Amino acid sequence: MKLLKKLLKWSKITIISLLLVLAIAYLVIYNLSQQRIQKTYSYTDAAISIPSDSLSIAKGEHLYKIRSCQDCHGEKGEGSLFMDDKMLIQLTAPNLTKGNGEIAAFKTTDWLRVLRHGVDKNGRSLFMMPSHEINTLTNEDLANLIAYCKQLAPVANLQEKLHSIGPIGRLLMVINQVTVLPAEKIDHRAIHTEKLKEKTGVAYGQYLSSGCQGCHRPDMKGGGPLAPGFPPVPNITGDGNVGNWNEQSFIATIRNGKTPEGKELNNNYMPWKSIGHFTDEELKSIFMYLQQIREKH
Repeated sequence: MKLLKKLLKWSKITIISLLLVLAIAYLVIYNLSQQRIQKTYSYTDAAISIPSDSLSIAKGEHLYKIRSCQDCHGEKGEGSLFMDDKMLIQLTAPNLTKGNGEIAAFKTTDWLRVLRHGVDKNGRSLFMMPSHEINTLTNEDLANLIAYCKQLAPVANLQEKLHSIGPIGRLLMVINQVTVLPAEKIDHRAIHTEKLKEKTGVAYGQYLSSGCQGCHRPDMKGGGPLAPGFPPVPNITGDGNVGNWNEQSFIATIRNGKTPEGKELNNNYMPWKSIGHFTDEELKSIFMYLQQIREKH
């Protein structure tokens, strides 16, 4: 009986100690993440002119699709529930149309603030908005994208606005497993190219594939899962399995969502349906870029 009492006593002490350690650890994680969330960013932008002609708007629509904007904001720009997990993150992608919400009153400077710098009107980083990838667009492409968004037909969407990050989300943020705060990854003083001279080849493929870096990493070699429950991210360079494909196989994979080996791509993790909006010429340039990324032996 005495032994049992001692075991119970030490079990309680162990549990209490463990809970205390976890509480302290989360307090540290919370404070570290909160400091980054509350950080403000300053920047200056050269003015850009937003076109209104049909060709520019059509180019902007193409960018909207190949940059997977519709995956979060909807095909009509109506907005959607991006994620609703109290442990990870609760976030609503806003309505981009003039149907309702603050974006209805956006000026060009506001579009630049969000798309090029990834910050809110108070200068704090937005959550999960891939501005660090959109930031690489030329002034011409960014202007076309904004032109398309500005002319979207109004859609009334009264969904609840969610904007919070949970304990697991904060942990992933602190260990830099997920890019929660895009403003941290942006050079806010960068000077942007006005327009591209060449729209073919390796350099163009690198430009087009910047939107892939969020998952496949800047070196395109992939890595571990982006979040709990997600699959590992594959290496899509010439050193990876894609290095065994030819140009036609690469394009067919993006178009059909099935690799040459017969593996079905899960659009929830690899948005091939959005990437499928790339033209054949654009995909050829991306393939050329990926193929030339190889380790030097």
